[in-house]
Amino acid sequence: MSKLTKTVIVLGFLGIILSSCSSAVNNTPANKAQNQPSEVPLTVDQIESDILLIENNGISVTGALQKDAEIIVPITVHIDDKSKTYQWQNVADPEYYPKLIVDDLNQDQQDEIYLFLTKGYGTGVIDTQIHILRKDFSEITAPNPSVDLKDKLQSSVEEIDSEQHYTLKLQNKTYTYTFKHDEAAMWFEEVVVGKTTTYRIENGQLIVSLSLQVAPTLTIGMLEMSYELLEKQFKLAQIKLV
Repeated sequence: MSKLTKTVIVLGFLGIILSSCSSAVNNTPANKAQNQPSEVPLTVDQIESDILLIENNGISVTGALQKDAEIIVPITVHIDDKSKTYQWQNVADPEYYPKLIVDDLNQDQQDEIYLFLTKGYGTGVIDTQIHILRKDFSEITAPNPSVDLKDKLQSSVEEIDSEQHYTLKLQNKTYTYTFKHDEAAMWFEEVVVGKTTTYRIENGQLIVSLSLQVAPTLTIGMLEMSYELLEKQFKLAQIKLV
């Protein structure tokens, strides 16, 4: 065999070896991962966890804790051996977990379920939402204070000699409030109602308490609106400033 023939055979053999090695390298798991999507398991911190929020009189409320968003959603109501899930939400802070009251305000021998949820909170703000259910999971429309206050509450403000003068008119009464201009960094252009809203049941009535604020850090009082449940509808019974 000539030297030229031997050289060609040797080079060809080396080419086969190099090609095989290259193919083997490109098919390693590390290289496959660069070209194909891979399933990455969720960590424990990313997985929703269903937690018990509150229970009362055989009724319990659970929710899915969304750890990344620091919020609980959805929320499930359990009544006896049945349950229903709602796209309601509540903050994840245990101090603001839902409140649950079972009562019969209209005295029809069928309890209503009052669930108070906190959707958000901050300086001078508590955003509370109410849901009212029957034991068959049918809902009763909650009262709407904003609608009921229409034409019953007005306010205005004047700035005189570095002072803020607020006038509040509630039904047939007028209230005035005066503040030094430097008592707050920012002033509202009118009395703001309901940045903090809370609910309670007292003396057979649903009480809605709404803050009255002239600045983010200045509250001049609370507006308490008392509602009676007549059959399946709430009727405003009283408004008072406290």
